[in-house]
Amino acid sequence: MLQKIAAAEWVTFFKQRFADIGKEIAEDAALLIASLTENHPYYAQQLAQLSWLRTERLCSVSVVREAHESLIAQFSLIFSAIVDETHTTQQVRFLKALLDGAGSLTATEVLKRYQIASATSVARSKEALLKKDILDKNGTAYSLQDPLFAYWLKHIYFKNWRV
Repeated sequence: MLQKIAAAEWVTFFKQRFADIGKEIAEDAALLIASLTENHPYYAQQLAQLSWLRTERLCSVSVVREAHESLIAQFSLIFSAIVDETHTTQQVRFLKALLDGAGSLTATEVLKRYQIASATSVARSKEALLKKDILDKNGTAYSLQDPLFAYWLKHIYFKNWRV
């Protein structure tokens, strides 16, 4: 797996690549690409390319946001299949709680609010999602490996989802 690249390095890289072909990217737009992709090399380059394709002369924040919407749309069917075909209801509820920043995921009020069966279910969900390479563990903190999948879950899949 490629390691994440610092935002400042992305800004320099994007500015140079855009300049190489006679275009320009605003610094805030370049930073937005890095931010929206959480510095993930594959997605950062994809989003930069989609932004570049939409740019006549100067790539702005609005161009990057439009390109990001397009990138999310491209992956929506894949992400939907991942959720529908490989995740149990308890795992999906765990992901919702995690993305909501629900705090202690085994606390009684969190289990009740997200309709998670038990603390044991949380532990099983974590283990399964780690094995499926959906989650990363850094010390005691868990996060989703794929920043676009996390964005899609939070802003598309869970947008009108009520627990």
